[in-house]
Amino acid sequence: MQRTSKRKERCKLPLHIHFIGIKGTGMSALAQITSKSEGTIVTGSDVSQRFFTDSILEKAGINVLDFNPENVVNADLVVVSAAYDDTHPEVVKARELNIPVFSYPQFLGKLMSEKKGICIAGTHGKTTTTAMVGKILLSSGCDPTVVVGSDVPCIGGNAHVGQGEYFLAESCEYRRHFLNYSPEHLIITNMELDHPDYFKDLSDVLAAFSELAAKLPEHGNLVIWQEEPNRTNIKTKARITTFGLSAEADIRADDIKYDNMGSNFNVIVEGQNLGRLSLAVSGRHNILDALAAIALTYRLGLPGKTILQALQNFNGTKRRFERLGTYNGAVIYDDYAHHPTEIQTTLEGARRSYPGRRIRAVFQPHTFSRTEKLLYEFSEAFAEADEVVLAEIFSSAREKKSGYNSSISSAKLADLIKGKGIKAEFFPTLEEISSYLNNTLTEDDLVITLGAGDIYKVGLILVS
Repeated sequence: MQRTSKRKERCKLPLHIHFIGIKGTGMSALAQITSKSEGTIVTGSDVSQRFFTDSILEKAGINVLDFNPENVVNADLVVVSAAYDDTHPEVVKARELNIPVFSYPQFLGKLMSEKKGICIAGTHGKTTTTAMVGKILLSSGCDPTVVVGSDVPCIGGNAHVGQGEYFLAESCEYRRHFLNYSPEHLIITNMELDHPDYFKDLSDVLAAFSELAAKLPEHGNLVIWQEEPNRTNIKTKARITTFGLSAEADIRADDIKYDNMGSNFNVIVEGQNLGRLSLAVSGRHNILDALAAIALTYRLGLPGKTILQALQNFNGTKRRFERLGTYNGAVIYDDYAHHPTEIQTTLEGARRSYPGRRIRAVFQPHTFSRTEKLLYEFSEAFAEADEVVLAEIFSSAREKKSGYNSSISSAKLADLIKGKGIKAEFFPTLEEISSYLNNTLTEDDLVITLGAGDIYKVGLILVS
């Protein structure tokens, strides 16, 4: 079948781009950006289940259809979420019609190539760091285009369509997706083994980050964590700036104070005190994310005063140590942490901010492959918790489709945690967890739901 794109070009008709899996955080962000392009029509399709991105897409005037191969018939280009592959009926139909099909990272790379790209990469901290850089650039008048993996109140959602020269994007290493991008500037927050269904080992992870850093131009910037154990493995032609808490870091924090409102500290830039910064988010990890954002924007030439003013009382993003409310005097938080290091870091931050409370961590492991590969590390991650309540493992769509078989269960993880001297309970359903907490909460409790699945629903039930 002959495509019509050339005819549309001659007649100056709008370009029709269809997004398959449009409700995904990244996909909805790309759809918003694309819909602002002159002469472009955006449509999308997804499952009927409602997500937070539904309201974002509605606000942008983008209609979401149920999956149907006929959705792509009039499209000039199709963008498909990483959650779906070539067997999806709409992708099959697009291929039959010779409609160009881009994956999410391929299309993001195409959009980024039209501006000065800034990538925020790392195993942990990408979303918060992207939000912080975005907030600084917006506050300084740079008006960047921003793609971030969460709902960020301070930038108005998960995307911002800017007219400025920068394109800022949270950049995931999974399946080496970030190698579709060609940034001028790059932050690497940290590097650990994650996504064991794809990466063979840590060396494989480091090779991916090295390849990304090698793409930076000589006039660009690499900002990387000073205390990262494998930092020296990363080679680049770009200028390197380090951030961290050690005296060797180019940009570091000093005189750190914690309380239940967050933290405050002096920002030291190459030996000079830039000023004191207060964050309305808890934990050492948020301080490091702020230092990374400060380091990059400082290298971009923004005044120190402007940078610190933009970050004053930064209050975070959705699902990153997000305070949901209180119940019977107990404070309820939710966090996206789903890797052992993230869990440990989040709980350490909670302990610093709420030293007198009983910390009850409610954890839902995310994917059987990650839980199996990092089982020992997970069992060690809850040292700062007084109690751990475990939900059953949340399997990914990829695992369900492949029929991934594992003998690992949350019940086994509960037994390992008990072996560390920490109280642990396992319940097969979220309803049972909610009931257990409802019956046992006291006013001295701090409850944190942890995980990348739907464990956040427990917290919402408690505070509703």
